[in-house]
Order: sequence, then structure tokens, then C-alpha cells
Amino acid sequence: MLCKLSTENSQNDFLFVFFNGFGSDYKYWDEMLPYFSNYGYVLLSENYFDNPEDYDEKYLKKIFQGKKLIGVGHSLGYHKLCDLNQKYDFFNLNKIVSIEGFSNYLGNFEPTRSIRKFYLDFMKNSYIHFPKVTLCNFMAMCGAPMISLPSQLNQELLMSDLDLLYSGIESPDIPHLVLSSLDDWVIPFSIVEDNFRKLNNVEIIYTIGAGHLLGMKFPKYVSREIQKFAI
Repeated sequence: MLCKLSTENSQNDFLFVFFNGFGSDYKYWDEMLPYFSNYGYVLLSENYFDNPEDYDEKYLKKIFQGKKLIGVGHSLGYHKLCDLNQKYDFFNLNKIVSIEGFSNYLGNFEPTRSIRKFYLDFMKNSYIHFPKVTLCNFMAMCGAPMISLPSQLNQELLMSDLDLLYSGIESPDIPHLVLSSLDDWVIPFSIVEDNFRKLNNVEIIYTIGAGHLLGMKFPKYVSREIQKFAI
């Protein structure tokens, strides 16, 4: 796992913990981070591109032990934060924000579940044979600008995270803020409602026009909503 942190300007007793989605990296948050310059934050990312600066559990424990944490996850990043919250006793989320995230990618009900599984099967098979092309196509369909991928892909990790999309994870019983765009084809309205509406303490806010890149397209709006929720 990769980790970057900025705590020198923190004026609060908590940390924002950002986790980006599948096949991306810290750059997802670039447009939002200027709005968090007065807060302590940590950026977490899976090492999809074989970055040599890979950190272990002991390093993460030094950062998070005893801290109040506000999780902010985009797409699969929400799932990853829930997993860390379950896995480590030093990683305790007080609140969590889902930006176009999910606890169950396929959904819980038919026919949505079978339809989404069909397309996920297709993507996984394409990735087996054409990993870079498949990842580039996925990013383009999300609305991301066309960029060349790093020469090194951690293909095993990418495949493992694709497999994660077949299984769900339990959302923690803590306050939730769910931000979504109504034109998001990756995590559509039906999945957001299916995954989050049943939670005890949740606020769901929809906008439109961002596709699957809400934090990149509307960084000021998203940052404002996160800070209102956190504070």
C-alpha cells in the first residue's frame, strides 16, 4: 500500500484519510487537496503501478494509532476503507464519506445483479488478455483525460481488486455521507440506493454532470460537503 501524508498544517484533532479507486492513484485528489490545506490528511492508494515506495502495517500504525479518522473513499476506495476499519485495531473510523463508492458493486437484487455481473465478467476477461487496453478503456469511460499508463502494472493486484467487485463488504455503523452523480454509469443511482439507503445514520446527496469523477469535476463542492459533514 502507498501512503502520503500532510499533517504540518493540521488545526484539528482528526485526520482525513483519502483512498482512491480502482486502477488510479493519488492524482484523483489533486483538485481537492488545496481545499484541505488547513487540515491534516493522509492519502492511501493500492500499488497498482509497482511504485517502490510501498509501506507496511507498522508504518501505517505509527500514523493512525490513537487518531480520530474521517475516511473519504472514491469508488472502490470506500470498500478499502471499510476493510481497513475491520482489519486493524489501530484504524478506527469516526465518520466515512463515500464519493461514488459502494459496499456491494453488483447490488443485492435481480435483475441488476445479473446484468452487472455480465459486464464485470466481460471486463475481467478483457483484462486477462489486454490489461493496459482494458484499463485505459475503463478510465476513458469514466471520463478521465487520456493519459499514458506507467510502463509497469501490478497485474496480480489489479486482478485481485477486480475480483473484489464480486463480493460485498459490511458498511461500518458510523455516520455516513454519500456523494454521487446521477450520470455515473459505474455506480448508478440504483446501486447507491441499494447499498446505502438502509443505513442508520446516512445522508445521501446527488448532483449531476460529473460522471464517475465527482471529486475531480466538482472539487470545491465536494470538499465543502465533506468538511461540513466532518466538523
